[in-house]
Amino acid sequence: MTSTDNILITRLMAGEPRAQREVINTYRSRIFSYFRMRIKGETYYEDFVQEVLASFFEAVRKGKITEDKFIAPFIFGIAKRVMYNFFYKQKRDSNIRKKGEEQFELSYDFEEEERMTNEKVNQAIQTCIDKKLREVDKVILKEFYIHENELEEVSSLLGKSKHYISVRKERALKKLKNEISKMKDIFIG
Repeated sequence: MTSTDNILITRLMAGEPRAQREVINTYRSRIFSYFRMRIKGETYYEDFVQEVLASFFEAVRKGKITEDKFIAPFIFGIAKRVMYNFFYKQKRDSNIRKKGEEQFELSYDFEEEERMTNEKVNQAIQTCIDKKLREVDKVILKEFYIHENELEEVSSLLGKSKHYISVRKERALKKLKNEISKMKDIFIG
């Protein structure tokens, strides 16, 4: 061990600010190169350097490094841990992103399947309405469910009693329900 490291650690443990600047000036560019050689294409090498130096000074403050240690191996041990954490985080983020994309694809497929089923249902209902209901029943359902008119409004519009409109509406709905239940393979398949 060099006496320089020994003296520098003693000064750091004493809290001397000049000793901190000395460590920064001595190791900053080496740490920067360490990351640049191992992590390609990253623009935040300085953040890694800051993290390493902050961890080193924190270890000194907590008494985890003593004057019988070498500074360089201790600092580069921290740098190695920072690099591993970075790669672990990259892998974890990639896995999370991948799972999110898979989930999106599953939900997208489900939504597409649901949309197609809804189209089949709508077509089946429209076919039932067109082929199975009398014209007056079609008008009554249209007034109730499309135009959202009340019983009195439909009654006065068609010139029929409220009772007549109500009975026709219930019969038309019952007929639609029966016809749709006959076609349930469309909904299941």
